Formats: sequence, C-alpha cells, structure tokens
Amino acid sequence: MSDDGEPIGEAEDTKLYIADPDDYARTRKLKALSDAKAHVRKLRNDRPGRATDDEWSGLNARLAEAVASYGHELLPLLEEAEDNGILGDSDYYTNTGRKLDVRNLIYTDGRVKQLGKDDEFTHPPPSEAMAVFRHLQKLERKLGLGLELEEQTDDEWAIQT
Repeated sequence: MSDDGEPIGEAEDTKLYIADPDDYARTRKLKALSDAKAHVRKLRNDRPGRATDDEWSGLNARLAEAVASYGHELLPLLEEAEDNGILGDSDYYTNTGRKLDVRNLIYTDGRVKQLGKDDEFTHPPPSEAMAVFRHLQKLERKLGLGLELEEQTDDEWAIQT
C-alpha cells in the first residue's frame, strides 16, 4: 500500500490508506449487499421445525424485514439503473404468485398491502418474501453485480497440477 490517500483506520500500529475512493466505495457497497443477503439466508435456514403461531408470525416478520433491508442496500443502484434506462418500471414486479412490486416491500420495511384492504399492511408469508428476495437478486445480476455463469463451448477439461 502507498501513502497516497486518507487514512481509513489502523490495524496493529499500521495505518490503512485509500488509494482509490471510488473503488473503496464500490467494495463497501458490495460487502453491504453480501452481508444483507447472508442475513436473509441465515434467517431462512435457522427456522425451527415447530413454533407457536405468534413465534411463526415473528419469524416471518424478521425474514420480510431482512429482505427489505437487502432491498434498501440495492435500491440506490436500482434507481440509478432506471435513470440510465437499464431498468424499467416492469422490471420491479415479481413473476411468481401474487405480482408484487419489490419497491413496495422495501419502502414499507417488509410489509405488503393486505388483500382486500388497501390501507392495511402486514408481513407477507415466507413464500412471498423469498419471491421478492429472489427477484432482487435477479435485478442485482441484471446490473452486473451478481454471479454470472458462462456456457462452456469446448468439450475439453482443464486439469491444473
């Protein structure tokens, strides 16, 4: 590391410097997105086999709120992509089950409108929260931030020794 930049912290008597502030901001954003996704996966995987109705309600609320938190991290990038014509209004709707605008779940911190009641909100069932989560991941990939799989066109196997 060079001393060209502002110190960002210290690690055992060593100062850390930022050489490229834009690269640092991008790395921090990608880490925040990764941490938010990991939190959703942890909540989804740590569900108990049995619980009372109240406990399920709380677990479902925390899952939906975690999905909304991931959406909050992604939202500025989505808005920028929309301004640049990469995304359109139709890109924000899930394509499974009830068509949900993922922005609504984000803006209401994990809540959706109750069916038949326009002014009341509730936490969605896990299937809807996870549909929004998967759709947000799809949008992240569309922006070029997620994992992309490439098709292998040759039949040769590369063996590294």
